[in-house]
Amino acid sequence: MTAEYGLGIDLGTTHTAAAVRTGGRAESVRLGTRRMEIPSAVFVKDDGELLFGEAAERRGQDEPGRLAREFKRRLGDPVPILAGGVPFSAHALTAKLLRHVLDTVARQQDGPPAEVTLTYPAHWGPYKREQLDQAIRLADTGPVRLLSEPEAVAQRHAAAGRIEPGATVVVYDLGGGTLDVAVLRRDGDRFTLLGTPEGVDQLGGADFDEAVLAHILGTLDGGRESVDPDDPETAPALARLRRDCVEAKESLSFDSEVTVPIALPGRYTRVRLHRSEFEAMITPSVRDTVDATRRALRSAGVEPAELSAVLLAGGSSRIPLIARVLGAEFERPVIADSHPEHSVALGAALHLSGPVPAAVAPAAAPPVPAAVATDTALADVSPANATAGATAGAAATEPAEPAYTAPAAAAPAAAPATTVPNGAAPAFSGPAVSPARGHQADFTDLRTPADPWAAAEAAEAAAALAAAAEASTTRIPVPRSATRIEAFDGTTQADAPSSPAPVSALGPASGLDVAEPSTQFVPTTYAPPSAPAGNRRRTLVIAGVAVVALAAAATGVALSNWPDGERSNAGPSTAASPSVAGPAPLPTDTMLVRMDTGGDMGDRATWKPRIFFLSPDGDTRRELPGTEAGDVLPRWSNNRQLIALTHREAGGKNAIFLMDRNGNDRSQFAEDVTGGRVAWSADDTRIAYVKQVRKVNQIFVQPIAGGDAEQLTSSKAAKDDPVWSPDGRSIIYWAENDGVRSVFELNVADPQEPGRPITPAGLGEAVDPAISPKGDKVLFTKKVDDENTDIWMIGTDGSQPEQVTSKPEREMDPTWSPNGEWFAFVRGDLNHPKVVVQRADGTGEQTLTKGDAREGHPCWF
Repeated sequence: MTAEYGLGIDLGTTHTAAAVRTGGRAESVRLGTRRMEIPSAVFVKDDGELLFGEAAERRGQDEPGRLAREFKRRLGDPVPILAGGVPFSAHALTAKLLRHVLDTVARQQDGPPAEVTLTYPAHWGPYKREQLDQAIRLADTGPVRLLSEPEAVAQRHAAAGRIEPGATVVVYDLGGGTLDVAVLRRDGDRFTLLGTPEGVDQLGGADFDEAVLAHILGTLDGGRESVDPDDPETAPALARLRRDCVEAKESLSFDSEVTVPIALPGRYTRVRLHRSEFEAMITPSVRDTVDATRRALRSAGVEPAELSAVLLAGGSSRIPLIARVLGAEFERPVIADSHPEHSVALGAALHLSGPVPAAVAPAAAPPVPAAVATDTALADVSPANATAGATAGAAATEPAEPAYTAPAAAAPAAAPATTVPNGAAPAFSGPAVSPARGHQADFTDLRTPADPWAAAEAAEAAAALAAAAEASTTRIPVPRSATRIEAFDGTTQADAPSSPAPVSALGPASGLDVAEPSTQFVPTTYAPPSAPAGNRRRTLVIAGVAVVALAAAATGVALSNWPDGERSNAGPSTAASPSVAGPAPLPTDTMLVRMDTGGDMGDRATWKPRIFFLSPDGDTRRELPGTEAGDVLPRWSNNRQLIALTHREAGGKNAIFLMDRNGNDRSQFAEDVTGGRVAWSADDTRIAYVKQVRKVNQIFVQPIAGGDAEQLTSSKAAKDDPVWSPDGRSIIYWAENDGVRSVFELNVADPQEPGRPITPAGLGEAVDPAISPKGDKVLFTKKVDDENTDIWMIGTDGSQPEQVTSKPEREMDPTWSPNGEWFAFVRGDLNHPKVVVQRADGTGEQTLTKGDAREGHPCWF
């Protein structure tokens, strides 16, 4: 029996993902036990039985000679792949993995799919595509449509309402083993491939993993050469170390440093790896991806300014450096799904249904990831399988994205598309193709590849040297790790030109339901190159040498003495001169922010906040997986492995939820709490929160491992906003005393209310306390009047109160950076909040929130 569902499959170099479409909805299907996707790995047992995915990797740690992986790279290579002494061709292994995916999904869905779409890299030539067709025949799949990976990604984003008809986009797909770049234009209900897709077969996350492994082994005495991979005792330990290096690489997308354990025979140690060191390792490869993107644009005859956006796909696109560099190089919005590693499979599933809609209708049921079923004009059908099965179900819709839109370039004049006939490419009918428009493409000489960064770096170096000569009295600190070079415009947000027309008009005016997005569109906005960009930063990471930080002479020099991601308990830095112009390099630690969509904050029925990761140094955002509409007030644990957040229900009740740093294992921790923030104990074993007892706010402390909550306060005074001191002995909070709200320190072991005063009553209303990582300073919000509050700072002993912000707007919710040298806060009224950062000494202010976006309650530390 054939089940009524369609299946999209993305056979990646390192991971394989799948998605099903039922009733017009597309959602990822779980292939593994721990994750939705599985490793693209095959293990050959002694008896010849094959294991796939996670099981294959587990067995491969102890017997690596029986494990085959990354065979997608070897398609077309006549040399066989040995696994357990058995020779396999790459297309034979691909066929076995494809058959395994089909069988796994069929078991879950109670039958085989009605339709299957399989994706492939757009830059593959006829020979590799023929190898894939052989794999399809060997897998005995039945009818299969073939779709290029960039087209699948574009389908996914179009279904989510992110690509308007006529818009031109670049799809940048960086997976585990390959880079795929293509330029596409949405022409009505189809996508037209412009020019020739570009790609690199031997570039991806697996190469980055190898770089990390090489770096870790290089720290050993004797270096990598001292490790014998063929030694029976060393091989399993090396496989485990390789896995730990992969996890370390993934962790650096969220944290600024990680520790990698080394447990080789006779060698036991730990190596600390900073994000800046990792970025230095991969910078040459990232430059290669920029070159490939420029070649794709030249082939298409498209200038960067004509693009509506750069669409990210592939698991390796999560690396913060990727979005930073692409945004800086092309000055266009950079857009990613919350799970970019699933974008291709989801787009493939959507390809099975009707045309891409011009406008997205409200979704029938918001909680599940659903998307508008789409199709391109020319559906590829493998000749081994004749015609695909009938399309199942009518097109439905995905919940629309929130009203946070990207600026679009002026739509270029559409050139007539030249359709490639189906017979032009055996086995694979290409998408519609348009020639280069308006000028002869200036191709890079492949023998001596042009470096698009070189001219900019040379100009920056010359300008910075001139500026340094003029400011010879300025002390220039040298970073202690891999140096990052920053060039800035030195303009403020007010200097930026108004945003062009948005890519998609989301929100009430469009008739879209913005209440429950299943994935999030969060662009990084850049002004056109001809106009000054507000707070725009162009970041270049230079490996291996320590050099001074350079910036454009016209706007001054911004200097930093902070190695990327290095944390300490040091107080505010005084190394940088306050007279230096331009924005300062920001810490790399990822903060959590609340993003508001829908109506005003006071209207719980329409206000739909969610939680996002924000990388301040790259100004990129990504939706926290597992977040739900109504999530507010996020809080990192001290070790940044867990997240607690308050969730506001439409009915007025609030609850606290816990999850891991990746948004997994979401579970309710406490219910019927106030809408305030929570606080982690110093050892991350307990959480403090506020709950009403007889209509009065009281502070409770509860273990996260289970157990009863302990009521810490009992007075009738108003109180809120507890934060735990770094030593774990006290809680800093505000309480009303003698009619004035002031900040107090309450001893947890002996909670005698209100506790020791930190802010004097004569200073006025003081709320929102945030204690520094070192425990010596407290930031707080001081009331000026009903419409204006400022951020102040005071010693925890009550000494030296000082005002650190003074704009005539509401400023509130301060949070320290993990190194204590910066802080972030919110500026603007409650319904139009923006996240702002500045140094603890009051200098270097930068607004992170762009355009009309509404971002609030940042959490850094």
